[in-house]
Amino acid sequence: MKGILYLMENEIIITNIFWDRIYLHIQLEGQDLDSRQFAIATNKNRYLYPLEFNSNSHSITINITNIAHKEMLTNGIWYIKCFNPHFEEEMQQYEFEMEKYQIILNEDPDNVIEKPLIPLEWNNIPISLDVAYKLKDLDKIYRYGGSSYAYIVSLHPSKRRQQIICSIHTAYMMKNRDYKKRHFKVETKVFKKRMKKRIIYFLEKTNNFIYTLVSHLTPKNGKRVLIMSETRVPISGNLKVLDERLKERGLDKEFKISYFFKKTLEHKRWQIFFIWLRLVFLTAKQDFIFIDDFSPFFKYIKLNPKTKLIQVWHAGVGFKSVGYARFGEKGSPYPDDCPHRKYDYTIVGGNALKEVYAEAFGIDKENCLPFGLMRIDGYMDSSKIQNFKETFYQQYPNFKNKKIILFAPTFRGTGQRSAHYPYKQLDLEQIYQMCGEEYLFLVKMHPFIRKPIEIDPRFSDRIIDFSSYPDINELFYVTDILITDYSSNIYEFSLQEKPIIFFAFDKFEYELLRSVHRKLDEYAPGKVCLSFDEVIETIQNKDFEMEKLHKFINENFDNSTTFASDKVIDHILLKK
Repeated sequence: MKGILYLMENEIIITNIFWDRIYLHIQLEGQDLDSRQFAIATNKNRYLYPLEFNSNSHSITINITNIAHKEMLTNGIWYIKCFNPHFEEEMQQYEFEMEKYQIILNEDPDNVIEKPLIPLEWNNIPISLDVAYKLKDLDKIYRYGGSSYAYIVSLHPSKRRQQIICSIHTAYMMKNRDYKKRHFKVETKVFKKRMKKRIIYFLEKTNNFIYTLVSHLTPKNGKRVLIMSETRVPISGNLKVLDERLKERGLDKEFKISYFFKKTLEHKRWQIFFIWLRLVFLTAKQDFIFIDDFSPFFKYIKLNPKTKLIQVWHAGVGFKSVGYARFGEKGSPYPDDCPHRKYDYTIVGGNALKEVYAEAFGIDKENCLPFGLMRIDGYMDSSKIQNFKETFYQQYPNFKNKKIILFAPTFRGTGQRSAHYPYKQLDLEQIYQMCGEEYLFLVKMHPFIRKPIEIDPRFSDRIIDFSSYPDINELFYVTDILITDYSSNIYEFSLQEKPIIFFAFDKFEYELLRSVHRKLDEYAPGKVCLSFDEVIETIQNKDFEMEKLHKFINENFDNSTTFASDKVIDHILLKK
């Protein structure tokens, strides 16, 4: 007598397991999958996190950077489980079998039968033999903190109740600098660096003390708004549109609006402390804080729970991975204290992009509000476009009868301090000859790049550095061809329905080392060129692959007539 077999046996089985960046995908086969509840849990269900079943791919997915509410899986052993809807029925049967077992045992001690299996409310899901044999090849190491720390995810076959299952082992590790030592040690022995860490720790505690004090002395009334950026000066993009819309609706009289715009990381470290000290006093008074980029300040401040931090992000979704989408890569965020984790809300372009932003920022999808990109509000208004063109050509009369090629790539490097671009990839003489009397070639580098392009005076009448121009979106109105790479500036420009060329000389290096969340060849709304000769040839032959652009527009923009800025204001500030 085998006893009672629990529901999962021979009904649901794991048929494949594979990784995609920070996502562990688990494919299933079985009966009534759409109606089942799935979870990842410890052995005795002390910790249990629900998992959503995707009926299209027949899979469940684990985001190892955010299993729930900005938390990662702790150290331990985890199992993939399914809820047993017949648990109560099986328990009744189990109790009956146990009574029967006791009776037989008492009547005839020599006639011992097999003890029935105890039914479980959450059952482990067995794996196929093919999956079991490949588990050892699925281990992942996510490095962070300059490779001094690592998050390890390893998969092992285990046996539970006559079945082979998958156990997921998670562990946080520290670097051991000497293999002969049995104890881990990360902290440096260099006195100077050790003191630097202690000073940073002291300043962090001081700032938090001041913040808490000022915050308590300034009761929250829901009427204070801070619009800020630590990377962009002056106000621009989504924040500029938000600010303008608040004033257009007369809400600047109802709300006290404050501003902070400073490229913090361009200052010396001792200057940063005083900049942040000012910011401590400013943020402590606020009910709502809107930011548009990574702000390291919020790594060191524990915000008042009544203060809402809203990320409007300066870009749409480009190709390069950011935040937790590149967890484990060079420049990876820490598991817990990354500023991205602090967001109460982030504003995304549409429902299809909620998962992308949730992955990048390590927050729940429910906190990603699909209101659209505010900087697109009224962007295609014909009178606005015409007025800008008139003003622009008055300022630059020599541009009027020329077609404009705008070169606007993203930066290379891991962040603001290391941002650069290899100008040697551009053959200025070749560009000059290509332009002829038909084109002007404007260069608009990313704001992070401090070293300007050097243009020989011989070429300056056709090749012009426009990096200082404040608003690239306005330049798009007069641009005929955009040359970019992995930048998100393609979103606004695509609405112009003009050609986009992707100059990706380092495509393979970038995808492998910098990391991307989607491949350029698969999603780029235009021709992808690996050399500048190919760029020149594309322009000359007008081989722009416009069909990709139209597909991109249909997939990334809805037909909503309501401004995104109004949605943000109504939902967050006015709580409508």
